[in-house]
Amino acid sequence: MKRYLQYILFFIMSFLSGHAQSQSDDIILKAMQDELLRNMSELKLPRYDKPFFIMYNIQDQKSYTIAATLGSIVRSTEKSFRFKSNTRVLVGDYAFNDESLEDNLTSTPTALEISLPIEDDYMGIRRSLWSSTDKVYRDAARHFQRHQQTLKETGKPLADIPHRSFAKGIPVNLVSTLTPYSFDKSQWEQKLKELSALFLKHPSIQNSTVIIQFTEGYKYMVNSEGVVTKIPFRETSLMSIGQLKNAQGEFVWDQISHQAFLPDQLPSADQLKTEIENMIAQIEKQLSVPKFDDEYSGPVLLVGPVVADVFSDVFFNGPESIMASNSIPRLTGFQYQAEPLMDGKIGKTIFHESITIKAKPKLKSYNGVSLSGAFEIDDEGIVPADELIVVENGVLKNLLNDRTITHSAQSANGFSSGAGVLEVTSSQRNSEKELKEKLIVKAKADGLDYALIIRNSPALMGMMNVYKVSVKDGSEELVRNAIYEQINFKTFRRILGA
Repeated sequence: MKRYLQYILFFIMSFLSGHAQSQSDDIILKAMQDELLRNMSELKLPRYDKPFFIMYNIQDQKSYTIAATLGSIVRSTEKSFRFKSNTRVLVGDYAFNDESLEDNLTSTPTALEISLPIEDDYMGIRRSLWSSTDKVYRDAARHFQRHQQTLKETGKPLADIPHRSFAKGIPVNLVSTLTPYSFDKSQWEQKLKELSALFLKHPSIQNSTVIIQFTEGYKYMVNSEGVVTKIPFRETSLMSIGQLKNAQGEFVWDQISHQAFLPDQLPSADQLKTEIENMIAQIEKQLSVPKFDDEYSGPVLLVGPVVADVFSDVFFNGPESIMASNSIPRLTGFQYQAEPLMDGKIGKTIFHESITIKAKPKLKSYNGVSLSGAFEIDDEGIVPADELIVVENGVLKNLLNDRTITHSAQSANGFSSGAGVLEVTSSQRNSEKELKEKLIVKAKADGLDYALIIRNSPALMGMMNVYKVSVKDGSEELVRNAIYEQINFKTFRRILGA
């Protein structure tokens, strides 16, 4: 039984090198380990089974957030957070447990929930963990008892019934520490004042802001299989947004954003000023740009960051996904539903034959650029391989799995945290000029007057600026506020060039 508490979590983690630290020196780790050992040996309700697996996840972090508008600071905060990101207690065994026969896997918080203390209070941390463990165990024990009765009533062996099993893990010890970064809040307040003041010269921009957030901390995990981790993470984001309303009452906007591990790794103040000034010019230009009102289903050329946006949206947010499903086939009439959508497509072509996709969760940099998604162990205590082939020459080879197994082809491959880093390659090699030529040829063949190019601009709230390309002479016209509907894997089987 999983327990997710009502906190905002930061899922993009970066693993940084550090010096080994004695586990006994860390009050949080010691409290987690001691409380886990006590519950594994003593936790049991009359008439119910004991837990066979317990896992605790704690996140301890400090965040700085500064926001400025029109040369003034509107928010500047410095906050420490410590929260239980997951408390998991399983009753039964790896093959058959309280999660095996239904999709509801969560225990909701109650009024008896005790938050973690911000201070390194050993007994306070243990008391907080106990309040969650007690609730989750009670729910798990009752679920497992009902599952035992359900299985008995079917009169069938477990193998003949669609169910979940829980994959075994192995002991892992990853304990690192780092020297806290000295975030100069006053310096960044001054920088954001200067950057946000750029909008003062442009009264047509009705809403604007510049925001920086820096978060630093540790992600802790212990479980009854011997996993003990303390993983440091740092994340910095800077964003500027501008918005105006044209004469027709329609809003137009744009944004710039940067991500890095540390604030020092963000672009220089001069570069940020240039980017914001260019963004303002782009927003004001949209006053005279026509709105895209057509329904279009022809060829589209994607150039720049929007490529990653579209791929990510298809891989993880659509009805199809490269993440393995945890759903159990349901009994419909006298038979169970077919195997989950994507499990049944393993070994089949789902992309254009030129496309190969590999998960590389431990890849920390590429061409000199740090990759913030890299991780060494997932949130369930499984270490992934350095590389997993997901799609090879268009054929689906593997899905990204967590420890919940619902299909014989699944295995716990260490991706409960997501892909981390994906490498998408194409055997096609075309210049942008060649791609535009292919685009026009295809649009002509489809009997269209124009084709579309989405260039260099990540999607903002599902909307983006695009260029209409004339099939007669190749001229381009900027239009605004285009929205693309859900793209699926079928779309990627029709790639004309890359």
